[in-house]
Amino acid sequence: MTPMPVRLLAILALLALPVTAIALDADCKFSAERRGSLDTSGAERVEILARAGDLTVRPATGSTVSAEGRACASSEAYLEQTLLHVRREGNVIQVHVQVPERMVGIGIFYASLDLQVQVPTGLPVHVTDSSGDISLDGVRVVRLQDSSGDIVARRLLADIEIDDSSGDLRIEDAVGAVRINDSSGDIVIRGARSVHIPQDSSGDISIDRVSGNVLIDQDSSGDVVIAGVGGNVELRQDGSGQVRVTDVKGTVRMP
Repeated sequence: MTPMPVRLLAILALLALPVTAIALDADCKFSAERRGSLDTSGAERVEILARAGDLTVRPATGSTVSAEGRACASSEAYLEQTLLHVRREGNVIQVHVQVPERMVGIGIFYASLDLQVQVPTGLPVHVTDSSGDISLDGVRVVRLQDSSGDIVARRLLADIEIDDSSGDLRIEDAVGAVRINDSSGDIVIRGARSVHIPQDSSGDISIDRVSGNVLIDQDSSGDVVIAGVGGNVELRQDGSGQVRVTDVKGTVRMP
């Protein structure tokens, strides 16, 4: 009998491994699916703690909050410590990602979870994220704190306050007021009731289709383009970069 080639033996050995033990890309050595759900009847808000990995938040069709995602880790031990918890604390529904607290040794270590959450549209949502891109669409997110990664938010159903350290930020068709503190990255807002940016350190700002006022307290660097504002526009302090303001129905104040 002809011996089986070594390469074919290696491929067959990989195929025999459990699905949760091997991923399909080089950036995820070990992976597993995580999921959870909970009825939100009587709850006042939802808190999402996403940590490392991409985050997507979409509206749910009923009263249940559901979450699922793919955990990735550099070892089986770290994969076992990368978990998803959906629980209730009083009137608050918590969707929390757990990752290893300490990763030490020789080599490259990582643990993350790409998370998709569905939330009933009537519940306000607080989001805290450490790294990875964020996508929000058609939900009532009222508070967002992010360390790094791009943010895209569409059709937000309530006033929102955002603290962002780095990464680009894009908001489209928000029904309420938008308040943003930003360290670095571009800001694009296309549709909101009002806009307030207390501080922007670096990156361009582009704002249009705002029915109320636009107020920028401090812009350190980057161009500022504002158009299509139904109320007033005020830029109190500007460092460097060009400023262009057009199509404003109210007053315009510049430093």
